[in-house]
Amino acid sequence: MQLLESRKYLDMLRAGEEDGLLFFMLQYGEQLRFFAYKITKNREASEEIVSESFYKLWQGREKAVSVEAIKSFLYLTIRNACYNHIGSSYHKTVDLREELLGDMVETRTDILTHIIYTELIDQIVAELDTLPTQQAEVFRLSYLEGLGTLEICETLGTTASNVYFARSKALSALRLIFKEKDISFYTAFLVFTFLTNF
Repeated sequence: MQLLESRKYLDMLRAGEEDGLLFFMLQYGEQLRFFAYKITKNREASEEIVSESFYKLWQGREKAVSVEAIKSFLYLTIRNACYNHIGSSYHKTVDLREELLGDMVETRTDILTHIIYTELIDQIVAELDTLPTQQAEVFRLSYLEGLGTLEICETLGTTASNVYFARSKALSALRLIFKEKDISFYTAFLVFTFLTNF
């Protein structure tokens, strides 16, 4: 059903109907802002970059051939804009065709990894709503915002032991939820929590 709905909005977008663009903004906006924020560490810049990317999508709407192509376009456009924002010399001019093709494959893999990562984050965020408020908030601040224990204590007005306890309970609850749902989500969740601890 969702695939049919997405295709309907793709056709609307290509026809120049703003509801088509609005659908994709609502569908992917939050994921894309999170993706941009992970690179820029700047909320305002992330918002602006995502908005500009949707504007570019609107400008090139006739070229949109599939929902997957739109998603890839948005992630690639946002990634490039984020690196430009932080002043990275991420883009290299390559004269050799062989190297260019290698970079294209690497870029696709990189984008796919980011798409999977942000979709996993969406799943985690959805499950956070099922946890007690303090556990969810500590997890959000710790793993999604990247705050340390002392910063969380200051933000929430609590003690370090409460933060450790809430984080531990949230992790246990989320592990159980993902283990019951699907082994692939459970594995991805374990990798996510492992990587964010380093």
